[in-house]
Amino acid sequence: MARPRSFDIDEALAAATQVFLARGFDSATLEDLTGAMGVNKPSLYAAFGDKEALYARVLGGYAAMAKSAMEAALNAGDTLEQAGRQLLLGAIEVYAPAKGNHLGCLIATTATTVAGSNAAVRTVLATFLSDVDRLINAAIKRRFGGDLADGSVALAADVLSAAMYSIAIRARAGASRRQLSAIAERAAATTSVIAGTRA
Repeated sequence: MARPRSFDIDEALAAATQVFLARGFDSATLEDLTGAMGVNKPSLYAAFGDKEALYARVLGGYAAMAKSAMEAALNAGDTLEQAGRQLLLGAIEVYAPAKGNHLGCLIATTATTVAGSNAAVRTVLATFLSDVDRLINAAIKRRFGGDLADGSVALAADVLSAAMYSIAIRARAGASRRQLSAIAERAAATTSVIAGTRA
C-alpha cells in the first residue's frame, strides 16, 4: 500500500513557481526547489518527475491562472479603454507588486530563455502566446466588436498584448511602477483611438 504524500501539491507547486520566477529554469537548483517546496528529492521525483517536468507543470498552472485573470480584466469596464486599462494595471500588480520583488511574468521572462534549447518549453510558450492572442481578440470582439471598424479588433488586441509583454520585461529590468503605469495608460488610450471613441 502506497504511503500518502506528506505535503500539499498545490503549495509545493506555488513554491516552485516562485523559485523558477526568481532564478529561471537553468539557475534553479534541485536544492533551491526542494528547500522552498519542503520536500526531499525522492518525493519531488515521485510527485513531479525531474526538474524539466516540474517546470512544465509550473508553466501550465501559471498559464491557466494568467489567462483566467486576463479574461476577468477584459470583462471589466464599460469601454475598450477601461477594459484595456484593467488588463494592464492587473498585470502590473502581478509583475511588479507594491510589496515584493519585481520579477515580471514567469512565461515571458523565464520560458523565453529556455525555449531556444528546449522544444517542450518552446511548445508551451508558443501555445501560451497563441492562447492569449485568441483570448484578447475574442474578449474585445464579444464586448466591443460591434463598435469597431474592420481590423480594429486585431489591432487593439495587438496593442494590449504588446504592452503587457513590455511591462513584464521592464518590470524584471527594474522599471518603477510609475513607469509601468504610464505605459499601461498610453496603451489603453491607444486602443480608444483605434476604436474612434476618444474625444
